[in-house]
Amino acid sequence: MTPSLTSMLAGKYVPVDAAALLNSTLQVVLLPVLGGAFLNQYFHGFVKFVSPLMPSIAVGTVGVLCGNAIAESSSAILASGLQVVLASSLLHASGFFFGYVLSRMLRLDVASSRTISIEVGMQNSVLGVFLATHHFQNPLTAVPCAVSSNRKRQGLDMQCKLPYISEGSNSAISSCTF
Repeated sequence: MTPSLTSMLAGKYVPVDAAALLNSTLQVVLLPVLGGAFLNQYFHGFVKFVSPLMPSIAVGTVGVLCGNAIAESSSAILASGLQVVLASSLLHASGFFFGYVLSRMLRLDVASSRTISIEVGMQNSVLGVFLATHHFQNPLTAVPCAVSSNRKRQGLDMQCKLPYISEGSNSAISSCTF
């Protein structure tokens, strides 16, 4: 599907090894999840001890991966940066917006709608950076993913700062805890 879409949208055919992409995705997504479930099941004390450190490690890892992709392509970003930033901003803003609006139209509660909005708006750009840097020779392929990671974080920050009235109460919830 990706080669056809690239050919149609960019006017150039880009061969993609689907099996290698699937294998990498399984290694990056499934193995850590299974490993975490195993550790939590059999080494619960250790997991409880290291759990407070994990968000900082995750943020640091994302920063290194995205920073590397941006640094490798800094001249290209400076040349066409506004287009990349605008495109990724619109993509993720529409994800946040439509995720929330459509879930509310389906009569989901506010908390569920916000969760869906965050999930739709925060599609995994770090996985995109990893796959792009490992499966394509041109370092520019990782740039949109790396730039969108920063855009998404700004969108999430904005969404968490907007107050809303929780259903069933009169309290305004004005911040998110991550």
